[in-house]
Amino acid sequence: MVGIKYHILFVSFILSALLWLSLNMDQSYEVRRTVPVKINVEKPYAVSNIIPLNLDVKIKAKGWSLLRLYTSLNPEFNYDINNFKNENYIIPVMQSLNENSGFGPGFSVTYVKPETLDVHLGKYEEKYVKILPYVEVKCRDGYQIVGNPVLDPDSIKIGGASALLGKIQFVYTKLTRYDGVNANISDVVKVSDSLSNIISFSREDVNLTIKIELTADKEFKNVEMKVSNTPSDRDVLLIPQNIDVQLKGGVKQLSELDNGKILANVDYNTIFNDTTGSVSPYFTLPEGLKVISFKPEKIQYVIKKKF
Repeated sequence: MVGIKYHILFVSFILSALLWLSLNMDQSYEVRRTVPVKINVEKPYAVSNIIPLNLDVKIKAKGWSLLRLYTSLNPEFNYDINNFKNENYIIPVMQSLNENSGFGPGFSVTYVKPETLDVHLGKYEEKYVKILPYVEVKCRDGYQIVGNPVLDPDSIKIGGASALLGKIQFVYTKLTRYDGVNANISDVVKVSDSLSNIISFSREDVNLTIKIELTADKEFKNVEMKVSNTPSDRDVLLIPQNIDVQLKGGVKQLSELDNGKILANVDYNTIFNDTTGSVSPYFTLPEGLKVISFKPEKIQYVIKKKF
């Protein structure tokens, strides 16, 4: 008898839940969605001003219809400009959304921001630009990045209005993060889509390679120092001329490094303005290397006038 009572209670609960769901889903509700913006212009024209990537939209419909927004519907604001009598267009967003938004019958847009889109047209052009990696890498203790991240290909063809293309010298990849890394990274990353509704890209992704190595220290002896920006009528003698440098970097990177790739310089202006009698060099090193120390730390000098 107890088992039968539990079954009855369970069936009653299910029926009550279905009845509640049926009654409530038949009511009208309002939800907020982000709707992508795409302005379609046939060549040889293109959008020449920055427009929003997305619209902030409030949509009203019955519960059953709204459920489709989270299952099968992917609404977007697609607007075609085929009449090229003007260079400037003001698009009534609310009206266009209600007429052709991809929501289907039973939906109404009650709010949208921005309410209008100011669109300018210009001549379409194409050009190649560099792609720059936008990555954040956190290595495990004892490991580090060696060199710069490498993209393949390292450039991409973009198309759009000439007024916009003239301001674009490079594009980034989408931000990609890597945590706890202890081996080389080889991945496919997306090109940033921040201008994808007004600029076309010849490809959507590129190959990313980042070298990761164990960290080590190594001393390089007798690294030659040079004086930069010396006036043509002056000679500078550094005392001593060579120093010993302790570097930190990747194991393989350090093993392949020689003194010729360690550039130690003293700027003439630093020497000329010095009041202590000694200066320190600055270093130019391959990416991923760091100076831990150098000896001696202070370099004396003698300035001579050429005859």
